[in-house]
Amino acid sequence: MREGVRNGDRQGPSAGPPPLPFALTIGVTGHRLEAIPAKQRTGVQTRIADVLARLEAEALSLHRREPDLFASDAPLFTLVSPLAEGADQMAAEAALARGWQLQAILPFDRQTYLADFNDDDSRARYDRLVASARCTLELPGDPQDRLEAYVMAGRGTVAHCDILIAVWDGLPPRGRGGTAEVVELAIQRGTAIIHLPVDPGEGRILWSAFDPNVLTRSRHDANVSRPFDKDSLRQLLEGMLALPPSEAERRFYSQFSNERQRRLRARLEYPILLALTGTGRLKRAHWHEGKSAAAIEEEWQNFLAGCTDCHGVSAPLDLLQKAYGWADRMATYYAQTFRSGHIFNFVFAATAVILGLSSFALPTSKLHLAIAEMLITLAIIINTAVGMKQEWHRRWLDYRQLAERLRPLRSLKLMGIAAPDPPGSQANPVARRWIDWYAASIWRALGCPHGRIGQENVAELTDSIVRHEIEPQIAYNERSAHQIETLDRRLARFGMALFVLTLIASVAVIWGLIFDPDWVNNTQNWATLMSAGFPAVGTAIFGIRFQGDFGASALRSRSTARTLAAIRDQIGDGKSNLNRSADLMEQSARAMLGDLDEWRLIIQQLDLSVG
Repeated sequence: MREGVRNGDRQGPSAGPPPLPFALTIGVTGHRLEAIPAKQRTGVQTRIADVLARLEAEALSLHRREPDLFASDAPLFTLVSPLAEGADQMAAEAALARGWQLQAILPFDRQTYLADFNDDDSRARYDRLVASARCTLELPGDPQDRLEAYVMAGRGTVAHCDILIAVWDGLPPRGRGGTAEVVELAIQRGTAIIHLPVDPGEGRILWSAFDPNVLTRSRHDANVSRPFDKDSLRQLLEGMLALPPSEAERRFYSQFSNERQRRLRARLEYPILLALTGTGRLKRAHWHEGKSAAAIEEEWQNFLAGCTDCHGVSAPLDLLQKAYGWADRMATYYAQTFRSGHIFNFVFAATAVILGLSSFALPTSKLHLAIAEMLITLAIIINTAVGMKQEWHRRWLDYRQLAERLRPLRSLKLMGIAAPDPPGSQANPVARRWIDWYAASIWRALGCPHGRIGQENVAELTDSIVRHEIEPQIAYNERSAHQIETLDRRLARFGMALFVLTLIASVAVIWGLIFDPDWVNNTQNWATLMSAGFPAVGTAIFGIRFQGDFGASALRSRSTARTLAAIRDQIGDGKSNLNRSADLMEQSARAMLGDLDEWRLIIQQLDLSVG
């Protein structure tokens, strides 16, 4: 990534996507103070501090090796902790001592949580840490079911951390709410774990990417375990924080970072086709980028007004909004450009055929028709060459996939304990494509939400997200499916009409040859033009339908709408607590992304070409 300008150096609304902060967030889970022998406590705290120091040093080394990937701001290190007595508080104090930010995720509201601390000194320590936290998220744990509340806090910790430090004895869960259960959650999500035993001994790194072909659920499997040494730590942080090493992916990201928004959009063939077929109106947004940006801004403001700062919890979503807005606008631009390029090629190819045949009917204009045919053919070649060189197709697919990965992050963040699926897969949570790396980087840079999610407003928060996130996506998919189904159906009818006309012309010629040969001789050139020209136009229409994949796209949109509607109905059944709501929100995010990979596999085969 040495080409182009450094990410973050450009200014202005059309200067490029927001620069990525270099951020690393460490979570902690561990035994409570009474489970750590008194003689081991000092050693545990020292080893936690050592782990944080080594993580920071290796991350800074990576930042120095890859300065062009990130904003020019100083690296941001954060610890996420439930602040329970024992390892949680030890880690929080060690992080603050290093100048890290502290984010607290509490199982109850802060006053109820005080009952978990045994004496005045413990409560004072807890108060100091809460006061030092950059943000505090108070979860709606039930004091009558404290173990379930601790699991929920552990889930929130895992959701917002890149690496989980686990101070525990390595034994399986002996009940709900313990350290071992939080470790199990992290393993299932593909989160890296640094296991520090309570007894003196070297820590180990547990990470499913060390055994990438299978999701290993056992933390005792040697295939997912590495010593906590410099080489393993470097491999972990590079896999997690660095752009994929592929030269192609680095070039794609550099291209994305150096994109410019075009104020005017010159390629209008696709919206004109929609207007001509009666399936859409030619709008100002089709040729003026500012209207598209205004629509995105309005949609985000509606979401923010309905979902943040009004149900007890807020989240810093400015970076996400800018990243999503940029990706969505660029995806829309390249989608329109690529689709218009296809329509241009097919329509002008049919026109070239008609011009070539017209020389029979207009013999005195042969030279002019030949010149026109040559120019049209040249225009098709230039259009195709420019589209392939500028990668309209690949840029559209990449930017649309990125936008759809970013969109649901706002809802997941507000749920407090929800999280997107890891990049890559749970078995191998390492980004293989730049868009996965970018989305993961945005998520970690957002940090934790802040505020109190009370039991009384879980349903209100969830319902607001349904109204402002899920229902608009249902409506969009249904509307999109209807539009492209209608477009496909009308193009099919028009194409069929042309072939029917060709059949009629052929029948007329046969009738003339039998009953009126002189008429055929006088109109032969025009008959040839119709019998060959109509099929040429019909074939062009078929090509537009085939390349647009309209029918399959409509089916995918309807399938996504049905899945989201089922999730909406489940959320509205009155049985949701925060855990279940978070599960359903995570599933809705998967549904929004579910057909993207399939869609890409199909659409990427339909590149702009002339052969």
